[in-house]
Amino acid sequence: MALSVNTNVTSLTVQKNLNKAGDALSTSMTRLSSGLKINSAKDDAAGLQMANRLTSQTKGMTVAIANANNASSIAQTAEGAMQESTNILQRLRELALQASNGDKSNDDRAALQQEFTAKTGELTRIAQTTTFGGRNILDGSFQNQSFQVGADANQTISFGMSDISATSLKGTSSEATVAGTKTSLSASVTGQAATNLGTAAAFKINGVEVTLVAGDDDVDKVVTAITAVTAVSTAGVTASNVDGRLVLTSTDGQAIKLENGDGASGAGALAKVGLTAGTNAPKLAAASSINLNGTDIKFAAGSTMTDVVSSINSASTGVTASLKDDGTLSLFSTKDIKIGNGSTTSGLKELGLDAAAAVGNAPDLGVTKAISQESSVADLSILDASSAQKTIQALSGAIEQIDTQRAALGAVQNRFDSTVANLQSISENSTAALGRVQDTDFASEAAQLTKQQTMQQASTAILSQANQLPSAVMKLLQ
Repeated sequence: MALSVNTNVTSLTVQKNLNKAGDALSTSMTRLSSGLKINSAKDDAAGLQMANRLTSQTKGMTVAIANANNASSIAQTAEGAMQESTNILQRLRELALQASNGDKSNDDRAALQQEFTAKTGELTRIAQTTTFGGRNILDGSFQNQSFQVGADANQTISFGMSDISATSLKGTSSEATVAGTKTSLSASVTGQAATNLGTAAAFKINGVEVTLVAGDDDVDKVVTAITAVTAVSTAGVTASNVDGRLVLTSTDGQAIKLENGDGASGAGALAKVGLTAGTNAPKLAAASSINLNGTDIKFAAGSTMTDVVSSINSASTGVTASLKDDGTLSLFSTKDIKIGNGSTTSGLKELGLDAAAAVGNAPDLGVTKAISQESSVADLSILDASSAQKTIQALSGAIEQIDTQRAALGAVQNRFDSTVANLQSISENSTAALGRVQDTDFASEAAQLTKQQTMQQASTAILSQANQLPSAVMKLLQ
């Protein structure tokens, strides 16, 4: 190598190595001080992009886990309120069952209705005041809400809850009703053979007063006196003389109610014509039967309409019988009622049900279809037995409506739990991957720091010697 003064190639070479060692030393110090292997794009451009993607994912998952936990809390809050609403509906059903029982008077049912109304109001209050973070969740406004449960767009789970107030909770009652007409049964009262009218007498037949004068000892005269009172005929009762006895007969299923009249003339008046006070119900003249839903129900001769009702209700046909205030028979069922004559061909006519058989299209049995009606809980009533029966049916549907929502909430809670567990697992692995990409390996980097420090010191020392090479020319010039 030529010896020159202007160009010191050795020094330049040493300077290059010194700068290289300085740069490497600076990089090692930066990594060790920041704890990051990648501090700028020049460190590792591809690694920087990967690290940023992993950072976005892990941070996003942290938020997604919080979102999922909040959603689960909303579902738990809603289900807790729904549990209490279910308790209220169960209590309402208990009240309806009590009100439907025959031992309850109108006053009893009115008292039960007071609690029923109060509980119904509480249902609505719960729906309107159940909130999460100040937001109503059971008044119908919380519908199809999306919860971000992923680190990227559109990674959501949606759920919502409908209104569970008394006006929105609904149930269906099914009812088939057969209303009978006047029956062909008659009531008959036969008096004693003799009459004893020493004085005037006054008695009442179905509330209509009949007045007899002294001397009307003949049965025919008594019959004439009774017949002359037009109102008695209007009440459906006729009088006749049968073998010297006073006989009163009703029509159209009317009972015969006998009472002594008012005042002095009423004292013992019925006894004077051979009658006794009381109510005589119409009865079947002979054995009869009808067919309800395929079951033949028989009635003995002499059965009253009350006996008929009892026989029908004890036959387990799914049909409930009752008597209206006018004495007509009424049938009720939650399903279709098939009705026809039984082993006797006149049963329907005798009970005033012959029109019901014409309703159907079957040759032997008439069919009255059950009609379904939807009612809200707010519209239900237990003020009478019939309404209570409808209420029992409707409340079962309302309870099922809440149960369906609770089942959906339970499913979505389990889904959120699984989502959180999965997010935690992914976040753990993603964080580990991020660490491998961007974190400094302190053992390796510390060794590199030591190496570069040594190289820098060595380069500095050699650079000092290299800078002295041109001075060797002076020896040649001496």
